[in-house]
Amino acid sequence: MAVPNGFDKIIFYILTVPFFERADAVTGELINPQAGAPFFLATAATTMDFEVEMVITSEAGFLLMKDNAKKVKVRPGVEQTVYDFIKMAKEAGVKVYLCVPSLDLTEEYKREDVNTELCDGIIGGAAFLDKVMSGEYAVITL
Repeated sequence: MAVPNGFDKIIFYILTVPFFERADAVTGELINPQAGAPFFLATAATTMDFEVEMVITSEAGFLLMKDNAKKVKVRPGVEQTVYDFIKMAKEAGVKVYLCVPSLDLTEEYKREDVNTELCDGIIGGAAFLDKVMSGEYAVITL
């Protein structure tokens, strides 16, 4: 299904994930109600027959590192994690890429820390710009 402007591909460019709220000082649970939303929207777009890719960069790269997405709940007292949202998106056909600056801007994570179950690859700025400038994609920045 092409939208009126003719796009049938969407790129979600995820710049940052808002700060985490610690729900419980004892358990140290990480809570971020906004972190699942981009993956939910990407999944919804696939049900409308869009080809969807996500480029995750900056602080949001945290979610694609081994086991981190499983640690972030979307609401206190709810077992659903951001991992569940990412898996739902992946199962719907969303391609998820990590942008190189997520690794280059921090010494905390390395390429071997990327969860390959959730991430389809690592792309640089030139590859991202090539996609955006091709005119094939509608770009949504969150």
